[in-house]
Amino acid sequence: MTDYTMRISRLTVDKLGVKLYDKVSAVIAELVANSYDADATKVRIHAPMNHYLATKTKQGVKDKGFCICIEDDGHGMTPDEMQKFFLVVGAERRSDAKRGDLSRKYKRKVMGRKGVGKLAPFGICRIIEIISSGGKLITENGQSGYHTSHIVLDYDGITGDQSNLEQNYPPTVGSDDGTLKPSHGTKVILKNFNYRRVPDIETLARQIAQRFGIRSSNWSIELLDNTKTPGDDDHSREVGEFDITYMPDTKISFRNSAGKSEAIGPDGEIIENLSAGFEHDSNFYPLNGWIAYSKQPYKDELMVGVRIYCRGKIAAQTHIFNQKAGFTGEHNIRSYLIGQLSADWLDEEEDLIQTDRRDILWSDELGSAFQEWGQKVVKLVGNMSRDPTRKAAAEIFFETGKVEERVKKAYPSDSDGHIRQQAIQLANRFGRTINRDEAKNLEVVNGLVDLSIQLAPHITLDDKMREAAEREDTPLAMLSAILRTARFAELASFGRIASDRIRVMDRLEELKDNEDTQEDSLQKLIEDAPWLVNPEWAPVTTNQTLRTLRDEFEKFYKKKTGKTISLTDFSTPGKRPDFVLRTLP
Repeated sequence: MTDYTMRISRLTVDKLGVKLYDKVSAVIAELVANSYDADATKVRIHAPMNHYLATKTKQGVKDKGFCICIEDDGHGMTPDEMQKFFLVVGAERRSDAKRGDLSRKYKRKVMGRKGVGKLAPFGICRIIEIISSGGKLITENGQSGYHTSHIVLDYDGITGDQSNLEQNYPPTVGSDDGTLKPSHGTKVILKNFNYRRVPDIETLARQIAQRFGIRSSNWSIELLDNTKTPGDDDHSREVGEFDITYMPDTKISFRNSAGKSEAIGPDGEIIENLSAGFEHDSNFYPLNGWIAYSKQPYKDELMVGVRIYCRGKIAAQTHIFNQKAGFTGEHNIRSYLIGQLSADWLDEEEDLIQTDRRDILWSDELGSAFQEWGQKVVKLVGNMSRDPTRKAAAEIFFETGKVEERVKKAYPSDSDGHIRQQAIQLANRFGRTINRDEAKNLEVVNGLVDLSIQLAPHITLDDKMREAAEREDTPLAMLSAILRTARFAELASFGRIASDRIRVMDRLEELKDNEDTQEDSLQKLIEDAPWLVNPEWAPVTTNQTLRTLRDEFEKFYKKKTGKTISLTDFSTPGKRPDFVLRTLP
């Protein structure tokens, strides 16, 4: 057996494991990335989906006996490789001549660089067991297979001895160590968990898909619920691409190929003055991918903004590249901007990715240049997407308000269809002035549809009268159409008045029959509908103090007569005026 030793500051495990990785999906993603770098074509993740891994009690956190297992068919590790590579924390993998920047078999650009992802599981558990078979196929004692390494890492064992934080840590050697396995690959088993929850299988599939921007025929990830048996609902799920439906006519694509760097607009044409990347210190930094508007509002935080990948693994997710407020299309940008960009240079010459892969170091000079490019794109998308966004809002508005159906019902005898057409046009204008969330609000939409229906005959009448005035001879048919439209307009006005008055009377009856009705409620109703007191009364101004009325009347009187009048304040003790009404001659 090999004498394994881990050389590491004990505090490093706490800082790079527990402190950085506290979500199950983030931990699994780090282990999946290791599988990718090991040329795995298939990764299987066994986990108790939709379960808490531990419980909280007065005595502390109690493990529930679950395990999470990530197994792959990669090239694996022999005992010697386990010691030289895996148990050396923080080693720069890409500059290591024995391993290099590319994977062994498929020449993939490896995702790992810092050499600390192996500590990620300690963010959710205390025991990590690794069984890995690799090297060349050999035969020993009549048995053929791959040389196997088997170790168990214990968080308490690593961090327990505070007297010597630099002391080597000898992991526990497992029973399979030194044996031969019929196939190569690695299995990582996590046990003894902190208080964490595994998402349901659908959510976990989306979370894993969001973290990897890989499209390859020799790479797949499968989730399996180890609390269920094969054949049960949601027992297994293949992780697909992280797919978001974007709005037509809003997508800008970026591509670099054959020495060309092009930004392609929604119409398929090259966008001038915009390239698929940027220059910094005489070097060009390419970007591939796309940016667009989401067809639907954000479902969750996974969709928000632009996802930036480095070597197929997510490096950051930026909302609007830290753009300041006040730019064109800001509301829709903040609510619907989506995208996916690939920037493999993010951790090559300089490492601009935060260790926890939650953001980019934008304050760096190169990061700042990237941010400036992104802000330029955000502004461009905001300008380009205004019309498609308005069009989408109008479509939702028409669907919510059943506009065409209500317009036909309102004017069934409109023989030439002019009034119906005008109502549709008005509704379309209203629909394009509101955002998509408002277009789903039935109360908002119904009010605007009613207004479109009521205004349509008046606007049509105005158009017909203008047309008649511009003609030297006005045919009798046109005069007949004008009179008919005027009748529609009159009926529409009367209908609105009748509808409003019925609504007010219903409200008055409701207040009258309610024992808890306050005086303020009745005052507000009469303020809006003074005809309840006298049919000839109409509101001129509302919510004004008597002092304001007095001052304004004094000004009005002097302007009309040239004389000065002085009115006294209302000062009767214990009394105050509720409202003042004035009838017009």
